[in-house]
Parts: sequence; C-alpha cells; structure tokens
Amino acid sequence: MELLQLQYFQVIARTQNISAAAEQLHISQPSLSQLLKRLEQEAGAPLFDRKGKRIVLNVYGSVFLKYVEEVFTALDNATLEIQTLRGTASKTVNLSMLSASMLLPDLYREIKQAEPSVLLHILQADQEHLPEPNELIISSDWQLPADTSSCYVLLEEEIQLALPREHPLLARPVIRPEDLTGQPFISLSPSRSLTRILAHYFTDRNFRPNVTTYIDNPDIMRKLLAAQAGLAFVPTLTWRGLASSGIQMRQVETLPMRRFLLLRWNPKAFLTPSVVLCRDVIIRYFATC
Repeated sequence: MELLQLQYFQVIARTQNISAAAEQLHISQPSLSQLLKRLEQEAGAPLFDRKGKRIVLNVYGSVFLKYVEEVFTALDNATLEIQTLRGTASKTVNLSMLSASMLLPDLYREIKQAEPSVLLHILQADQEHLPEPNELIISSDWQLPADTSSCYVLLEEEIQLALPREHPLLARPVIRPEDLTGQPFISLSPSRSLTRILAHYFTDRNFRPNVTTYIDNPDIMRKLLAAQAGLAFVPTLTWRGLASSGIQMRQVETLPMRRFLLLRWNPKAFLTPSVVLCRDVIIRYFATC
C-alpha cells in the first residue's frame, strides 16, 4: 500500500461519496473508484457498503480507518519531533476558548510575556471537538472527566445567581427557587457549554427559569444585567468582573451548582515546545485564581 492510496481513502471515508471525494482530490471518478477497488483487494475485505449512489463506511472500513489515521499521526509526530530537535518547530499554537472567554486578554498577556515569539491563534467557539495536534482547548463541564491523561482540571467554581444592584430579591436573607418564578432571565445561547451545564442542573432539580433573552457574548450579558434587563446564573470565579458593574452574587437555596474548567490537548499528538509552554502558562495562571 502507498501513502497516497491511504490519503485518498481518508478523503473517501470523510465524504462517503466517490464523486465528492474525486472532486476534492482533483482526479477523475473512475480513477478513484479503481484505486479504492485495489485498496480493498489489498485489505482483504470491502471497506464500504454500497447503498445506491452512496457508499457508507462499514465495520471493516472503520477498523482500517483507525489504523490509517494512526499511521499519519505517527508520521506527523515524527516530523514535529525532528523539527523540535533541529529547533525549527512551528511556534504557532491554536487556543480554543469554549469557556472563560472573559479571561482571554489576561491569558494572552501571560503567554506573550512568557514567550513573545509564540504565534497564538485564538478561536472563540461553542462547538465541542477533539483537539488538533497544535491546539489547546479550554472547556467546562458539570463533572470531572473519567480520563485526565490529556486533560487538566484548571479550577472548580460555583454557579450562582447574579442580580443587578437594588433588585428586590437582594433584601431577602434566603433566596429560594420559587422566589424566581416569573423573573426574566438572561442566558447565553443554547449551544454554549455554560448553558448546557445549567440545563443539566435545571432538569435534575425540575427548575425552569423564564429565559427571555439569549445572547452570545458574556460582556453583553454583563451590560444587560447592569441595565436590569433580567437575572442570570453565572460562574463566581471566571466571571468575577461582574462586580465592577454593581452586580451581586447570591446562592439559591436547594439549587447548588458548580462547573469544572478543563484544559485539553490531543493525547496522540507530539506537543511542540510552544504548545507545552502555553499549556504550562495557562495552568500556572489558573492556580492563582
């Protein structure tokens, strides 16, 4: 088998469509079909099930794809390690902030102070995904991961009720879930990790807040809270900047909530010195929070 065959197989497996794969690879469809046929002969089994004009990766193809990806991962790792030994490894690091985006300016400053030559590519996303080889992901969850071999728990923090100054509920010594009935709530969009964490707790405790506003930007939420547009449930540590807007945090009785902030990286990838440096700086930063 040739590496080119395996690369073509990866594209076919991803698209599961010979025509689309041929167009992407800039070769003819008959040529790609013949290449796949030869590859299946060498593998000793069909790798796809044909369903009309479509092809679907079957159990044999799934096994084959797993090892093909390991081959290319190993080759990529070998290249990166050689470049590291020669001092020519890329200094580009992708940092995906799925959570705690309000701390991004501080993290950027800490990393650039530690190593000005690091080229930091920052993505503010809300889509959970597996880290790429040169990527670090900061995400959150309501529970600790089962496997922490490629994950570091940055911190654990409470999630509390955020109320604008002079809100009537602040005068109560205890706030209960029933006190929140009919109150307007502000929430991040449903795809954001904080919203999913809150939904887990709300479902578990049969609590349904009256969400009247969905937004994508935590800073906008801070401004809406200050404008008394509603209440919100927010993390107490990573969102501590809310206090500067006169927002006060309170616990809600019988509704304890928390989240874990996690730093993840690709467990199969060789980590370049720049990725390791950024990982260590981020860990040190959160150790002081």
